[in-house]
Order: sequence, then structure tokens, then C-alpha cells
Amino acid sequence: MSSAAVAGLVWWSGDGPVRAVETPELRAAPEPLAALGTAAATEEGARSEAGPEIRIGDFERPEEVPEYEILDERRNRRDGARGAWLLIDTRAHSEEEYVLITRHLKVRYANLDAVSIEFIDLRQALRYNGGALIFNTTAGVGYIGYFHGPPNNKGYYVKATD
Repeated sequence: MSSAAVAGLVWWSGDGPVRAVETPELRAAPEPLAALGTAAATEEGARSEAGPEIRIGDFERPEEVPEYEILDERRNRRDGARGAWLLIDTRAHSEEEYVLITRHLKVRYANLDAVSIEFIDLRQALRYNGGALIFNTTAGVGYIGYFHGPPNNKGYYVKATD
């Protein structure tokens, strides 16, 4: 760098010390949306406060349910949500029949946040025939692993094997 350039930089800086970093100007933090009282902020706040208390789906027993037996039941609690795992023996094999059993169990286990179900038929040597997930509350949705919300508004998901 030439001496003329250095002299120009010294003159431009005002003959004082050159600071590489200056302290930024501080200003007050903005108000939270909830404090502004906007409709969106109030609605979002109401939803988040309700949290685990929001119930998902209906809790009406179906009129007819295929025969089934609960072979094993295990209960658990995680992150404030209560859940259960059920092993069900049934001769039913169609997804429609599994839906009826799942709806019946949804009412029976309405006090829990989530229930995981595995369907087998003991006549077929413990063959896995399908499964279901019941999510009764928003806490149950997270318990099962749906972190972006429930997959539907029925409160259950059923899948039969082919």
C-alpha cells in the first residue's frame, strides 16, 4: 500500500484511533403478539393453553363389533401422556372389522391419551394381521409420534396386512 493511501486513511479517520468493531445501538424488545391482542395471537394462545385437553374424534361405540380378546396389555406414561399397548386376538381379518374393534377400544380406553394395538389370530400361530393407533388427545398424538398433528380427525388409524 502506498504511503499516500495510508496518509489518506489516517486523515479520513480523523487522526483518532480506528475501531474495528463498535458496540451496536440497543433498542427495546418488541411487544409479544399476545400483548397486542390481535385475533390471531388470542386464538393461537387459546389453542396452546388447551393443549393436551383437546379430544380427537368421537367416542361412540359401534353397534356391532367382531369378537376379540385382549391377550396382553401394557401401560406407560411419557411426557405427561398416558398410553397403552394391546395385543388382540381376533378371527377378524379385514380392515373394516379392525376399524370396528378399534372404535370399540377407543371408547373403552377413552381415559388414556394413546393406545397402540396389534391384531393377531391364534388359530394361525401368532401371525401378525394388522395394527391400529388410537390418539384420544393432542398429547396422545405426540406420544405416538405424530409431531406435526394428527393424521386425521377420527382419532385412530387402522392398517390390515395383505
